[in-house]
Amino acid sequence: MKTSGKWTIVCVYIIGIFVITPYLPQLIQAATSRWSRLDVSRFVLGVEIAIAFLILILALEFLIHRRKKSALFLVSVGGIFLLSFVIYQFIPNPYEFTHLPEYAILSMLIIRALGKEKVRSKSAEKEEKLKSVIIKNSYFLSAMATGIIGTGDEIYQYFLPNRFFTLYDISLNILGGILGLLIYWRIRK
Repeated sequence: MKTSGKWTIVCVYIIGIFVITPYLPQLIQAATSRWSRLDVSRFVLGVEIAIAFLILILALEFLIHRRKKSALFLVSVGGIFLLSFVIYQFIPNPYEFTHLPEYAILSMLIIRALGKEKVRSKSAEKEEKLKSVIIKNSYFLSAMATGIIGTGDEIYQYFLPNRFFTLYDISLNILGGILGLLIYWRIRK
């Protein structure tokens, strides 16, 4: 896919986040009018646990095949989920965890759109160093863009009725973005 097509997907995804945000309370209310609030919470939590389980399977698969840096990946992903779980103990709302996959996907879309730069150099060693710098910059730019968009989403919610601005949600957005980049990095390796 061309780079412009990848950026179109990123823009549509971001617009989707900002368009759906005002209507989430109504969607939750509609779901809870049809099913019990506990059933809706269990469903959301079940989906989030399934996502975490799939990520854990991916990490274990890398460990079993003894790929380099698999332990770092497993510890990083596990740390993010553990931190999220600890934070969840203080603010028990299972809907909050939807920030993790939402912004994980966004960060993966952004890093894909940034793509790999073509590097031409006279020596293979210099070419590898340049590729390494470009890749690291892509991850940094993707993390920054995801963090800025996540912060913007929370600022946007400040001005909406029935929505709230919280630093907790910003931290979950950023954690989700980092989680997405870790997953993308592992898959690319």
